[in-house]
Amino acid sequence: MSRMLAGRERVILRKQAPTSMARKQNPLGHQAQKAERTRKSLIDATISLIREGGFTAASSTKIAERAEITWGAAQHHFGTKEDILDAILALAYDRYVTSMASTSLRIGTLEERVSKFVDRMWAHYQTDVYLVALEILLATRAERHELRAWEERHGATHLNLVREIFADCKVSPAKVREAVTYVHFLMTGISVEGAFEQDVKSIGRHLERLKATLLLMLTGKL
Repeated sequence: MSRMLAGRERVILRKQAPTSMARKQNPLGHQAQKAERTRKSLIDATISLIREGGFTAASSTKIAERAEITWGAAQHHFGTKEDILDAILALAYDRYVTSMASTSLRIGTLEERVSKFVDRMWAHYQTDVYLVALEILLATRAERHELRAWEERHGATHLNLVREIFADCKVSPAKVREAVTYVHFLMTGISVEGAFEQDVKSIGRHLERLKATLLLMLTGKL
């Protein structure tokens, strides 16, 4: 997942919204709350436009119209359309990490944890924010060729989360990374297929095979 959300490091780090915990500790004033609602409206508008009509459907004008504000007001909050896209990438990654931090993924047998991990990961890959992030990355891939530090930092965070979930595995960190990358590749492929074929066949069987393969990889049998 970190590989899919690697891009525009400086803008993402500057624009990324505070966490829910930080907001609870520091309640926002009226103007700040209004600004946050406007930012959310712009992000939601962009996500809905891309889901409905693809990346090109989310023009600056249409984003502003969907959010019911002027584009000039939108620029006050994000500066450019690219900043909104970066906020969506950051949001998708933040939601994924939050999902993987669940304590429920850290209890049970290895086989049970593998099953829950795959189910939780797949559920995230079917959310609008992930599917839109995937479209953004595909549409802007030519612009993302020099920045890798953000990917490496968040990739390390992701790997640490996975190693916590499967703390009893004896395989090397490199093998764990390989296993998770394999899961990511397969799920991304199914997600992309879903963009072309509304009724993708045998998803349940694909996921069950994936769970079996992941279990073998994490136990060093594959």
